[in-house]
Amino acid sequence: MKTSKQKRFAAIFAGVLCISCLTAPFSATAETADTAGENDTLAAAEELPLNAAVSGEISAKGDVDYYKITLPEDGTLQIGMTADWVSGFGESYRVAFYTADGTTVFQNDYVAENIQFPADGWKTGVYYFSVKPEYDTYPPKSTYTLTANFTPKSQWTTDSSCELEPNGNFNTANPIALATPCKGVFSDSNDADCYTFSTEEAGKISVTLENPDQSTANCTVILYNEAQEPVGKAALRNSSTSVTIPEQGFNAGTFYVQLQTDNALTNNWKYAEQYQLTVDFTPTGDTYESEPNDTTANADTLPVNAPVTGKLVSVNDTDFYKVTSDSAAQFSLTLEHALPDNLSKSGNAWTVTCYQYDEKTGSLRETPVLTMQAALEQPKTTSDTALIRGGSVDTQDLFEMLYSCAKSSAGIREDLLEGAAFLAADIDENDALDSTDIYYALLYIAQKSAGLPTSWESVVQ
Repeated sequence: MKTSKQKRFAAIFAGVLCISCLTAPFSATAETADTAGENDTLAAAEELPLNAAVSGEISAKGDVDYYKITLPEDGTLQIGMTADWVSGFGESYRVAFYTADGTTVFQNDYVAENIQFPADGWKTGVYYFSVKPEYDTYPPKSTYTLTANFTPKSQWTTDSSCELEPNGNFNTANPIALATPCKGVFSDSNDADCYTFSTEEAGKISVTLENPDQSTANCTVILYNEAQEPVGKAALRNSSTSVTIPEQGFNAGTFYVQLQTDNALTNNWKYAEQYQLTVDFTPTGDTYESEPNDTTANADTLPVNAPVTGKLVSVNDTDFYKVTSDSAAQFSLTLEHALPDNLSKSGNAWTVTCYQYDEKTGSLRETPVLTMQAALEQPKTTSDTALIRGGSVDTQDLFEMLYSCAKSSAGIREDLLEGAAFLAADIDENDALDSTDIYYALLYIAQKSAGLPTSWESVVQ
């Protein structure tokens, strides 16, 4: 609401306008004598121009000034407030920021000093700002000045330099560029900010949350896969200024990041929690595990004679790999690990178990082929050699089977099939090479030669 004080300075102001406009930012007046009191409701809010100073007064009990802010495009908005502060009991303001439907997003009580409220990103649309006395019986005796500084998204350093509210769920998640910091603000303790990104190839992903300016912040960051299942989590606590979800390997896909605050935030907007979020991605091809790989159905392929790097991110994490062999084979496994300095160097930390897949049942065989314990104090562990069954059969294999079986029947023990060759010949897996195995081999070859659809599962019933 305007008072006569403004009218007394009108002539002087008009006389120096041409000079002052050359040296000071454009300043507009929020109210005039003719419109005093007409912006006392949200519906009657006066337009607050962008990137310009606007002045007003709260000069009567119960007075409140509402301003309308129209963003022509997505961008960052920062509201500032200054005043000719007059000391005295209760002479302070209460300000608030609203969405288009009148929902309060930010509020600040007891404003009695010049202040720049945290910058936050907002989508195209209409917003509101209000100014009222903290105590209706003690209206401030000063003139306040507001600025709504707006930076359009087209002028950002990157397309995701800042969050764009509203982004509180997966459906409204902001796209975030990889390896590029994005700034955001928690409006209150119930605020949650969501982001999304996609990768076009397998690789390692890590997520870092920083809050360098607020040492008491308690924030949680959660990484979700395309099915919106959590696959990583970290919490920023007490005096920590940053926290990272450790890198994990994933297949190409779409991911989400959700941020939550655990603090019961006050009504002071100037103390709103600010953060910086960075998502890093490194392509790995097939040299790194790809989560989720915690079941046989989504097991990673383990190449032969080539290392694959992985990570167990929790005590409940299990990583599955599969190796396909066209023939019976003997093999061993080697596990290497680096031990952090802050962990004990004794005890078994990892268990590696190898099972053979049974194509007849479509599941893993109950008895493992091998089991290896990897000790913490030993950075490299290699298993014993193990044998696995499998493969196809031809006439040469049949000859070897018949020859070995005949020698065994005659009591000759020299040059019998053994090792991987024996496992391949033991078709019925009864740990003996006998006429039954020869029967299955002959049947398999006969059906194959006749062009019939044949598999070992159909032969061995």
